[in-house]
Amino acid sequence: MTFSGGEGLFLHASAVTMDGEAFLFLGHSTAGKSTIARLLGEAYPVVADDSVFAARGPDGRWSVVDGGFRFKETDLAGWQERIRRQIAERPIPLRACLRIHKAPELRIEPMDSLELARYLMDAAMEIDLQRKFGRLAGKSKIESAVWNEGLRMRGHWFGQAAEIARTIPGRHLWFSRETPVREICETLHPSV
Repeated sequence: MTFSGGEGLFLHASAVTMDGEAFLFLGHSTAGKSTIARLLGEAYPVVADDSVFAARGPDGRWSVVDGGFRFKETDLAGWQERIRRQIAERPIPLRACLRIHKAPELRIEPMDSLELARYLMDAAMEIDLQRKFGRLAGKSKIESAVWNEGLRMRGHWFGQAAEIARTIPGRHLWFSRETPVREICETLHPSV
């Protein structure tokens, strides 16, 4: 999707805001993205618990907004317009990307940018709209122009995931739903 200032991508992720910056949580289905958003939501605003839109603004910083489709929206254009408005008017600067894991003990470890890029692409391809982009429904053959545009867009999303991974710190975070919220917050952002 294009917005004033650039393009972005949707990620199957959750995000929470601490001190005006977003912490993005990545993981496969059932990894705990909604759980950590719900836990941290006791102390901080939740940006999204399922779909996040990430984009680089005119200032070069990566920001996020809630990317979720609202059932009251009747068409794709209305949904896209809402996302464009949010990212242009109220972008939340991205502070860190965390790949979450379930574990009895809370711990955090750094992640290299190549590994983070892979997790970001996994999250991008879990968004149905992006995963199916370039395919024709009900056809066994894909028209060349549609196929080529699909490949171009996937390459573009990969480039964006790689750029996020190069510029935003990545971490692994192990936690459980019983982990005290205060401990998670101190581990993520010791200054809060």
